[in-house]
Amino acid sequence: MMSDLWIRLRALFRHKSVERELDDELRFHFEQQALKYARAGMTREEALRRARLEFGGLDQVKEECRDARGVRLLETLAQDTRYSLRMLRKSPGFSFVAVLTLALGIGASSAIFSILEAQLWRSLPFPDAERLMDVHLALRSNPKQWDVLGIGAFRAWQEQSRSFTGLSGYLYTEERNFTANGTSERANVMAVTSDIFSTLGLSPMRGRAFLPEEEMAGRDHVAILSHSLWRDRFLSDPAVLGKSIAIDGASYTVVGIASDVLRFEYIDEPEIFVPLDLEQPAEALRDVYVVGRLARHVSAERAGEELTAILEREQKSEGVPLEDVAAVEGLRETWTGFAARPLRFFAGAVALVLLIACVNTAGLLLARGLARQREFALRAALGAGRSRIAGQVLVETAMMAVLGGASGALAGVWLARWFVVFLPEDALPRHTEISLDARVLLFALLASFLSALLVGLAPAVFAGRGDLHDALRQNAPGRSAARPQLRARRLLVALELALGLVLLFGAGLFTSTFVRLEQAPRGFEAPGALSFEVALRGGRYAKLDQVERYFDQLTDRLRSLPGAREVTLGSGLPLTGTTGFFAQLKVAGRPAIGRWGTHTIVHSIAPNYFRALHIHLLAGRSFGPQDTESSPQVAILNRNAARTLFGRADPLGKVLEFLSDEKRGVPAAPPVEVIGVAENTQEFGADEVPFDVMYLPFAQHPVPSAFLLVDSALPRGALAGVIRSATYGLDKDQPVFDMRTMDDRVDDSLRGARFNLFLVGALASLGIVLVSVGVFGTVAYFVRQRTQEFGIRLALGARPLEILRQAIGQSLRMGAVGLALGVAWSLILGHLLRHTLYLAPHEHSGMLYGVNIYDPYVLAGACALLTLALLLASYVPARRAMRVDPMVALRYE
Repeated sequence: MMSDLWIRLRALFRHKSVERELDDELRFHFEQQALKYARAGMTREEALRRARLEFGGLDQVKEECRDARGVRLLETLAQDTRYSLRMLRKSPGFSFVAVLTLALGIGASSAIFSILEAQLWRSLPFPDAERLMDVHLALRSNPKQWDVLGIGAFRAWQEQSRSFTGLSGYLYTEERNFTANGTSERANVMAVTSDIFSTLGLSPMRGRAFLPEEEMAGRDHVAILSHSLWRDRFLSDPAVLGKSIAIDGASYTVVGIASDVLRFEYIDEPEIFVPLDLEQPAEALRDVYVVGRLARHVSAERAGEELTAILEREQKSEGVPLEDVAAVEGLRETWTGFAARPLRFFAGAVALVLLIACVNTAGLLLARGLARQREFALRAALGAGRSRIAGQVLVETAMMAVLGGASGALAGVWLARWFVVFLPEDALPRHTEISLDARVLLFALLASFLSALLVGLAPAVFAGRGDLHDALRQNAPGRSAARPQLRARRLLVALELALGLVLLFGAGLFTSTFVRLEQAPRGFEAPGALSFEVALRGGRYAKLDQVERYFDQLTDRLRSLPGAREVTLGSGLPLTGTTGFFAQLKVAGRPAIGRWGTHTIVHSIAPNYFRALHIHLLAGRSFGPQDTESSPQVAILNRNAARTLFGRADPLGKVLEFLSDEKRGVPAAPPVEVIGVAENTQEFGADEVPFDVMYLPFAQHPVPSAFLLVDSALPRGALAGVIRSATYGLDKDQPVFDMRTMDDRVDDSLRGARFNLFLVGALASLGIVLVSVGVFGTVAYFVRQRTQEFGIRLALGARPLEILRQAIGQSLRMGAVGLALGVAWSLILGHLLRHTLYLAPHEHSGMLYGVNIYDPYVLAGACALLTLALLLASYVPARRAMRVDPMVALRYE
């Protein structure tokens, strides 16, 4: 057994030495046999002839011996690899184009895959992260609809559940004012239960975790700093433990430093952890988020059933009907699932580019096969079978695919990082690094393998079909193989055109979307105005009159700045995404619309808010100095809210009532009288449907967090400096943040649509270039094949324009087939992807805006552009056909 292995290894790695030994051994046996016959009385010549007849051909015997070693396949592969490298070096231009084409397709695919891998499939950075579950409430009638989770239900789960080794609660990160060492800034603060670090499996790096007794008011003023905040703000000073910091003006003692590998990735990373007060009344703490670590051998379904049973018992004891069920899902899947659809859409677009690249390279190889038909025919005449020749072509293709895949994988990671840099911040669910890991390399290898099969299949099939007689004729084009090759190339180009049209149609839809978003009415104008936010925190602003006094003083200071033209404030500005608060409304004297009334965004604004933002007042009046705390409560509706609540009726003078929501702890507010109707404005982004919005006077409803807008003749840099000075002069502990011009906010609202357009447009452009190369090669192949015919026709009096028309007609026939297929595929894909592509009402998960998936103008434009590319790509080789010299063409015979 060992001897056989040793023989095979020597035959594989010491090939020349083994071949010499085989020659010597065969020569020895041949001479011994001839000597035997000579001793029997035969002449020397007769003995040699008899020995040859008995042995057969020496080359045939050698082949049998090589087969007996069991390494013939590897030897053949090594031979084909060396031969393929020589052929690639022999045609560097062709090799470069083919490898580059595959590298572009594989690189783009690897880029998208690396993002998918990092966002959707990579484990969260916690020990045994797959056992970490997100636990929340869902409506029994609609399990996809989350419901708020109160502290009472969480306590019951934590005390009674046996399906989890740890069940911890936290509140979503909140930006709060943070003061340390005499300076203030905004920091992300997360309130957590004391056991969350053990549930996550990452204990604090320094100090300690929170204690259970610190989950109550009076003992909860302790904090754990994130490693990044400790490193950047405190220069990794270990002496910070035990010191005090201020959060919203309240003093907190630092008791720990979190682990340097603790990252949530799917939410704004917390910089400070504080205890979650579990002793406060249940109605005061709602919307608790829960993370649990499943016990061994317990499924998520079983855990959900247990938590639902606990919830049912608790609500039955309180006499409350069970409207919710517990949902237990993987933590990673819960927070990344919403981003899967757009990422997979881009992955599909890139897959089309890879298919076009493969089809294009296959066409190039078919064209190259025309020049190699004589070579293939000679090899067949010398005894090579079709499978042997096809195998060699596949190895050559695989070499190109490997080179393209290697360069494509490296380029893919670079492209992915560039992709993430330019992608809108909220487009990806996880903040994680894109890297070239084993999964990406495996994908690039698999893509290279599949590309090699797709690219090499057609050339390998046609490689051994050449006719020896035609192939050996001097300069003959090999017509016996030309017809099937030409049909195959036509089919490949038609497929390229169809795939290219799908990409181009998609790019047209995104272009139409971007144009519509740019031209969409925003409902406001404030060019050059600078906006910023101030959030008052601390005991100094516990009362509403203190809040109102601060903002009155601040706006007075800002109005006194040199060059100030307009200063206003509101709980939200257009495109800030800040909702102030939501309210459920109904018209007094009428039943509520639906079960919970009309869901409306409410903003508290200054009297000059509409004037400063140039928001058109459609009816009634704006707020004025007379609308004070002691005056009647008034409100202004936007056009959408007025239509929702009153239809076509006049809303002026009507009274609106606020509905309480006990489940969410929202009390009823005093009713308000409608005194005006304002134009709709874009609240969250350029691609949204209009929301129902109600405006209230700031004097009647002051809020501690407000946006301010300053329109001034001062340069932006100087204006930002004086604004900070004015703000810190009032209270140094209240930082200014989110300072941007309204122009910047408009530009940011278009960033996602601009990126989608750029990415799909780049892919479509790449597809068109590849299609053009394929068309050019096919028409050039057609011209070369029929050079003699064109020469004879020209010699007999045919006009050059007829030759040109015939050559271009060849490409138009391919184009007609390809465009017909492309139109059908585009409409089918559009129908299948309509829920992924379109923006649903009041949701921001769509990618297209204001366009029809069957838009005939976009489809016609895509067909026209692709036809133009087809004509331009075929014109140069077709023009060459009309210039064929008859004498040169006749030399083919």
